[in-house]
Amino acid sequence: MKHLVYSLLLCTMSCLTALAIEIPKEHIYIFERSTNSNYVSYDINLQDGKLCQKEPLNGYWVLDDETRLGELTFLERKMAFGIKVVSASENEARVHMTAYKDLVIRICKHKGKWVGIVKMNGHEMILQKMFAQMKPPFHVTCAYVDIYGTDIVTGEKRRERVTP
Repeated sequence: MKHLVYSLLLCTMSCLTALAIEIPKEHIYIFERSTNSNYVSYDINLQDGKLCQKEPLNGYWVLDDETRLGELTFLERKMAFGIKVVSASENEARVHMTAYKDLVIRICKHKGKWVGIVKMNGHEMILQKMFAQMKPPFHVTCAYVDIYGTDIVTGEKRRERVTP
């Protein structure tokens, strides 16, 4: 009986978590992994039309081929998918992911739209996606991360690979 109660409680909590997130308004980039089709989406966080300086991006899981949304857990935010603010104002922020401090993402408006801009190999590009190739058999270690974006000057699509 105890196990049934705990199972029902866990199921209820996970259902509430999945329903608690609103559909995003302005998407910045996504983070995918080779382990499954679930990904983390990062969207702009505005307050009264201005960039939230404390938390400029909202990160959340998109699960089951976009049929459910789920919050990042405490450990996911602290160890991997969380965002750390380097500097921020109401018009621009510089952030990095907790798992990769060397890639600074500049959140700002470009041609009237909120974007994330990264500098890779001397080129600035508008960030669209990061993809982590995980090492088997346990898929807890990252082999490399591909960073996808559009060159801000030429408009060409770019992919840069980062290895740990």
